[in-house]
Amino acid sequence: MPLHDTDGYIVETATAAESLPDPTTVNGRTHRLVNTGTVTAVWSSTGATPFTDGTGTNVATLSISRGSYANVQSDGTRWIVKFDPESRRVFAGTGVTDGSGNVTFTFTPAFPSAPVITHVVQTGTTDLTECRVSALSATSVTFNARRSPSVVILGISVLQVPIPASGVTVHCHAVLAGQGV
Repeated sequence: MPLHDTDGYIVETATAAESLPDPTTVNGRTHRLVNTGTVTAVWSSTGATPFTDGTGTNVATLSISRGSYANVQSDGTRWIVKFDPESRRVFAGTGVTDGSGNVTFTFTPAFPSAPVITHVVQTGTTDLTECRVSALSATSVTFNARRSPSVVILGISVLQVPIPASGVTVHCHAVLAGQGV
């Protein structure tokens, strides 16, 4: 586990265990921790809880998933994760509703809190009445699509009770909540 005592910009490419210096000895120092490897890089430092993660929680280690980065700065006590507003986590996915009209998108890794969700529906069905978020958490979002088929009675078109819309393609876009979303 290499100790990155003097590095300011650290690109992790191979190992999964890294270490920063004691934050009490380098007050004000910043590091950009970049993971271009194939596994999650786990950063440690001196102290029982040397990091304050993006949610304000004191933690013993800081995990950076592959393809991600974090900016940290010592406040003289802990390494504080500093978020760059332009680097906000984004999830995009496409799924098809099941027989109950539901499609679930799982966020891996989970967001620190429930993200802001937008969606678009793609279907050849002309009687789709709604597609709405039916469940949302930091780990997943579920959409429910319904349609209202019409029936003609004595030449008058009447909408029936909404039923699940299966086979509807839903495009989901989730962004970490915060200013500038």
